[in-house]
Order: sequence, then C-alpha cells, then structure tokens
Amino acid sequence: MSQKNSNKLIIDKPKEKCAVFGVSCNDIGFSVTRLLYKGLIALQHRGQESTGISVLKTGGNIYTYKRKGLVSKVLNNEKLSQYWGNVGIGHNRYATTGSEKYSSKNYIQPYHFKNNEIEFSLAFNGTIPNYDEIKINMEDMGRIFVTNTDTEVIAQLIASIALGTEDWPEILKMASKLLDGSYSLILLTSEGDIYAIRDPLGFKPLCIGEMKSDNRNLYFVASESCAIDSVGATFLRDVKPGEIVHLSHQKDIHSELVLKAEKTAICQFEFVYFARPDSIIDGVSVAEARLRMGVNLAKKDPILLDPEFKKDAIVVPVPDSGRSAAVGYAKEAKLPYVEGLMKNRYVWRTFIMPGQQKRKSAVKEKLNPIKSVVDGKEVILIDDSIVRGTTTKQIIALIKDAGAKSVNVRISCPPVVSACYMGIDFPTREELIAGRCLKEYGSQNFIDQIKNTIGADTLRYQTVEDLKEAIGIETGLCKACLTGRYPLKSVEKITELERSITSNRC
Repeated sequence: MSQKNSNKLIIDKPKEKCAVFGVSCNDIGFSVTRLLYKGLIALQHRGQESTGISVLKTGGNIYTYKRKGLVSKVLNNEKLSQYWGNVGIGHNRYATTGSEKYSSKNYIQPYHFKNNEIEFSLAFNGTIPNYDEIKINMEDMGRIFVTNTDTEVIAQLIASIALGTEDWPEILKMASKLLDGSYSLILLTSEGDIYAIRDPLGFKPLCIGEMKSDNRNLYFVASESCAIDSVGATFLRDVKPGEIVHLSHQKDIHSELVLKAEKTAICQFEFVYFARPDSIIDGVSVAEARLRMGVNLAKKDPILLDPEFKKDAIVVPVPDSGRSAAVGYAKEAKLPYVEGLMKNRYVWRTFIMPGQQKRKSAVKEKLNPIKSVVDGKEVILIDDSIVRGTTTKQIIALIKDAGAKSVNVRISCPPVVSACYMGIDFPTREELIAGRCLKEYGSQNFIDQIKNTIGADTLRYQTVEDLKEAIGIETGLCKACLTGRYPLKSVEKITELERSITSNRC
C-alpha cells in the first residue's frame, strides 16, 4: 500500500505492510480454509489491521471474505465453515493510515478483480513507487479506479495485459517489466491455479512448501517459512528473485520462468526486525543472523574493556525485538543476560494514539522495568533500531528511574537515516532522529547528538559492514534506509525531486 500514516504509532518501530499465503490441493473434495487460517496466524506479525481469504473449488467460482481485525477474530469457525474450496489465498494487512477511508473494505486484500472479461484474486506485499505513472496511462486507456492503492493498479494492469494473451506466466512477465518496485505477489485464477511472483530484485521474501500423503498433495506459498512450518508442511525453498512459480492442482508445483536482474536488493530489515526468528530467508536463519549482530556489537564495544564497569554490568533486551541480539552480545561479552523489562502483551495491538502525553502513557502501559534486576546495575540495553527516538528515550528514563547506574544503548542495526520507498512504513527523513541529526550535526557528531537526545549514557550502532557479515547473504541487500542510495530508478526520481525542492527552499 502506498498511503503514508500521518499519525504517530505508539511503538516507534518501522512497520511491515503485509503478508501473503496460498495453498493448492489436488483433492477437490478437500477444503483449504483451515490451512489458510493457520498460515495467516503464523504471519500475523506482518500485518494486524485486516485479513482476508479468497477460495475456489476447482470448476467453481472465486469467493472472497475480508474484514478489519485480527485473523482469529475475522476468520472464526463460523466464517470458515461457509467457505469451501481446494485452492485459496490469504492476506494480512498492516494499517498504513489512520484514515477511515483507507480502512474500507475496498482497501482490504485479497483484491478480487472481476469484470466482463476476466476474474482473479490477488494478494500483494510491497510498494510500487511508479504506480501513479502506470495509473495515469491506464486512465488514458479508459480504466476507472475506485481506490487509491497500487494494489488496484496492479490488478487493472494484469487484466489489461490479459486481453492480449491467456498465458498467465506471460501476463505476469509483462506486468513485472512495468512494475518498478518491491513486491511478493500471489494470484488465484478462475481456473484454480495459483501463480506466485517475487520482484526481480527480491526485496520481499517469498517461499514454497509441500505436504504429500496417500490421500492428497498440498502445495504452499508464503511470505515466510514459519507459516509453512505452522501447517505441518515441508519447506522446499525460497522463490528466486524474479521467479514465477505455478501451484497447480493438476501439475504439482513448478517454476515457470525467472526474470533475472543484474543485482538483488533483499530488505535488510527482514533480518533485523520484521521476520519471525524461526523463519529462514534466502537460506539464512533469521535467529542466527540476529545472534551474530549481537556478537558483532560486543566484539567492538570499548565499554567492555573497563573491568570496573563489567562488575555490575548486565545485558537487557528491549522485548521482543532485541532478544536474539542481546543473547549474542551477552555470550560474546561474558555478561549476564537478564530480562529487565516486562512486556504487557495485551496492549500491543493498540496502533494509533494521537497526542504526545497519551503516547508516553502507552509506553508505560506496555513496558515496565523490573527494579530488583536493574537497580544498581550498569545496564547495556539492546534493541534492533531507533526510528524517531521517542520510545527509546522513554524506556531509558524508566530504567534510570528504577535505579540503574547507567543505561548504555546498543543497536543491532546501523542508523536509519533515510525514508523507505520500498514497502516499509518509515517516517520522513525529518522525523527520523538519525536522519535529522546527521543533516544538522554532520557525520562526526550526529551519534553523540542522538545519545544526548535520548538520554543514554553511551550509544553505539552496528556498522553497515558488520550487518552484512552478520546476515551473511551471498546476494545483495537493500540498505537504502541506511545509506540513502536507492536501487530503483523510480525512487531515484522521487528523491531527486525532493532534493530539488529542498534546495530551492534554501
């Protein structure tokens, strides 16, 4: 989705936009809705605003049900019992805007497209920065749009290409050449086929799995491998960047073609924060990558050279995202790993809260320091990232109020200095504390300024090189939010325009 959220979120973290999941079964009497539910539950962390499914019984029609809310509420047994089909896809959506307009049913996926020419349903994770340009061209062809999302633009584009050919791999190949963006997309046809495609640069993760028995064969596609594990299936492999995979109830699962790019740009934040630790992305264990991030932080931390400091030092994670890195740091530093912050899990789904005072109260409701643990200690606080800095500042204050001698912040990701145009809901550069401080104070002083702003006694970030080493992926990573260098041509045009506007204002 392309809309930006003008309101502040309670927890100051980047947000992933969506999750996709699909399943195909060769037994037309078998219903896949329970499996769709299980897969979407496993992917709930990627989107909590709304959920939906599209199902089809081979030879029948596509039926779609989608609503605002969590998977467990929307896809309850009463609803699941009403939707039978041996092929289906599902989607979880993250709230990218507080506007009621963009929360309407038309903006919830799967996006079910049907007109007098063609019918299909698609589920999409990503962002198409050049969607405005494509939309204008489509409108020039007489197409009428009812939403303002890149998802509908993709659907209209696919439908228009399909007027010239019925070959779905060719349709998706042609569409991919026009879509300059990040995406993992699954499409359910009216014939009962599922096609899955990952963008040529591989920004968003996508993987496939299978479950075979004497009675039936089932094939799966998912944003993360944890969803395939959750249904008891066997993880086969990741969908390659640019690959189109066909899940067929007649021809099993197979690759149709691969649209190769000169490089890849897999989102580094999948490994730092977004993905579940039990997932494997492009051959890399997310949990192990985060562990190595913590090890790297400890290896180069000068504070650990002080024996007096280490006498009272403890390693405390910010739950839950800092845990794996904190374990790695504590192991390398030979310091106690301690759960010093208690998380209230019953407030994590409260997304929007306008007003600074209310946001401060929300942090206190969500996290509470364990005084007996942090009192009199030199706390090394491990987290994955600092975005605006507001939440980090409040957490540090809470720990100091609980009696900590010092709070030394260590971040497993390098400073986030630039906005993301590839499907992560980051704030603008002016709202990013690292981006703003870098611009105002320069590369030599901006980290000290961040430290002072958030109230930390010391502050160290992971370096870009150490992050690459920790992830250990052989192909390229997208580090645009860390470097300001974007791998998409359409984004370069956007950033050039923004730089031009800023320069003219100066």
